[in-house]
Amino acid sequence: MNQKLIEFIVDKTQLKPADIKPETKLAGDIGFYGLDGILFFEEFFEKFNIQNLEEFDVTLHISGSVDFAPRPLNWIKNVLIKDKRKYLSPDVSMGHLEKVMDSGKWINEV
Repeated sequence: MNQKLIEFIVDKTQLKPADIKPETKLAGDIGFYGLDGILFFEEFFEKFNIQNLEEFDVTLHISGSVDFAPRPLNWIKNVLIKDKRKYLSPDVSMGHLEKVMDSGKWINEV
């Protein structure tokens, strides 16, 4: 994994570098929900100069509470809204953030 991403995550959390894996999820594993999630993404976007932020859907990738994991309402919205059907699992992984860093723009993972 990208060392700069690992350092950024370690700085924002209490995780050790060895605990950060590509499959580590922001909400489910780290606990970034609501305002914490919003602040994390703002800092991430600024730190790594991520462009095209209009592609980042706050309502899709950040839940307001720890109820993020079951996501029944998000799942229903994702099934019914054609543009969001492919994003049934909105919890962002470290591997996804690494791809975003490498490309310099937000990518909606399929």
